[in-house]
Amino acid sequence: MLVTTLSAQIVLAVFALVYAASVFAAIVAVRDPQASPGLKAAWATALLLLPPVGLVAWEAARVADHRAAHRSVTVVDRTAYLADRAAHVAGGSARV
Repeated sequence: MLVTTLSAQIVLAVFALVYAASVFAAIVAVRDPQASPGLKAAWATALLLLPPVGLVAWEAARVADHRAAHRSVTVVDRTAYLADRAAHVAGGSARV
């Protein structure tokens, strides 16, 4: 089973809905006797390009969640670390 974050699952679900709607619209366009060959070709091209775009959107959501989970050290975090380290040094428990 593929384990993903919630926002990546939402992006994937939205992509699946858009793709399903596009497939339906392409079927309607291709079966329409009044549709021009250019319109039919446009739908076929869109269906070929949609999966890579959806995968890129899903990967972007996954990377954004990963970055949010591993935020960088802030000034407050660094100050707290230095204060803790200074307390250890003052207490004689520092390792050298």
